[in-house]
Amino acid sequence: MLTPGLPPRMFGTAPNRNPTEPPLPEGKGTPFDWDARLSLDTIREHTKTDDVPAVTDSQLRLYRRASIESAEHYTGLMLAGQRNILEPIQGPSRVRPGHTHYNHKLQHPVADGWVYLYGSPAPYYFHDNVTFRVPIGTRTIKVPIRTGLLDMSNCCDPCSTHNINAGLMAAYKAGFASPDDVPAGVVLGCLQFMAWVVEHPGDELLTSRNRLEGRAGAVAGSNNIALVSGALEIWRQYDPEAV
Repeated sequence: MLTPGLPPRMFGTAPNRNPTEPPLPEGKGTPFDWDARLSLDTIREHTKTDDVPAVTDSQLRLYRRASIESAEHYTGLMLAGQRNILEPIQGPSRVRPGHTHYNHKLQHPVADGWVYLYGSPAPYYFHDNVTFRVPIGTRTIKVPIRTGLLDMSNCCDPCSTHNINAGLMAAYKAGFASPDDVPAGVVLGCLQFMAWVVEHPGDELLTSRNRLEGRAGAVAGSNNIALVSGALEIWRQYDPEAV
């Protein structure tokens, strides 16, 4: 803000930041409260346990948490909350000639469209510590290859651990802004997951048709809850790289 009668201030200097320090604090974020989007009343309506006292609220809360964790593993989406992710993105030992980048698949889709690269041992010479934009929901990014660095490693050493862009890290924000932004199909898959757990406590190996089958002296079936409940078929459509 300018003060009347005084000349404008000149540009100042920004202090140099340690290139190995992440631009975002790791793990900072707030966990979601799923009581509104996936309430116990909704779960009881879907599982038909409105008047079943043997199915307690604490039991359903455990099933809800397990279903959300399972959906995270199968979809790659962050459903427990939005938080900052830090992960190494160093490249392979070599790339095809003529290529100036390599593809890296992040652990989670990018929430706000910003990806920060940091951790370069010499950022002022190679300009590795950069920030670039990607479409929201992107999971595979193109990482530029550091140029101008002399590689003194022994290419004939079978125990060599040389990697392109060694030490390079990526920082980004992952997750939804609130549970209301989570796709309805993901929530429906969680309900299917919980309905199967309520009906099948896990003491028998059952098929999706709820019957035991004996073939060649063995039982044919699956205890993969996401598969036999049908939740996996819904969740997989939210992973664009799996369709």
